Amino acid sequence: MRPCETSRKRVFICSRCAGDIERNIAAAEALCRMAVESGCAPFAPHLLYPQFLDENDPRQRDLGISLGLRFLEACDEVWVYIGDGVSDGMRRELEHARRLGKLIVEIWEVSLCART
Repeated sequence: MRPCETSRKRVFICSRCAGDIERNIAAAEALCRMAVESGCAPFAPHLLYPQFLDENDPRQRDLGISLGLRFLEACDEVWVYIGDGVSDGMRRELEHARRLGKLIVEIWEVSLCART
């Protein structure tokens, strides 16, 4: 294992989920790719929790956001994609990150491309 692999910065990926779900998932995946290519270890809760929690059920959606906030606490910084605006869920994540004193990196553009 190379030295940088053991010291990868943990990055919380904050971007939209609801709305244009296909585009928003592609944006989150692109952000994760950017993080990996930058030598970081990304975590995007909105790519994980909707796999088994119902985004249309307000209680399950709230649970998914709350679970993601716990992981945010362990991350070194937050990358937020604001090119498509900030949703209520993103706002919660950003407020939590600010309370914790996390570095917030604003990203305005992502390249949505197919997986390689």
